[in-house]
Amino acid sequence: MSTPEPLYILGAGMHPWGKWGRDFTEYGVVAARAALAEAGLDWQQIQLVAGADTIRNGYPGFIAGSTFAQKLGWNGVPVSSSYAACASGSQAL
Repeated sequence: MSTPEPLYILGAGMHPWGKWGRDFTEYGVVAARAALAEAGLDWQQIQLVAGADTIRNGYPGFIAGSTFAQKLGWNGVPVSSSYAACASGSQAL
C-alpha cells in the first residue's frame, strides 16, 4: 500500500445558525464561500469537493456533495459524499 498524498485544509467557514426555512444548500454555500475567502482561494483552484452530510431533527433527507458543488458553480473536479451522521466530517477527510 502506498503512502497517500497529503491533504491540506486551508480555510474553514460557518454559516449563521437558525431556523429560517431556507434550503440546506444555501447554508452550505455560505460556509464554503467563507472557507474559500479565509484560505485566499478562488473556486477554480479547488481540486476535490468532499461533502459530509447528516440528518438533524426536523430536517429530513441527505444533500449530496454534488448538490453543493453545483450551487457553487461546479468546475468539473471530483466530488465525494460521506454519510456517517456526526462522524461525516471525519469520514470526508
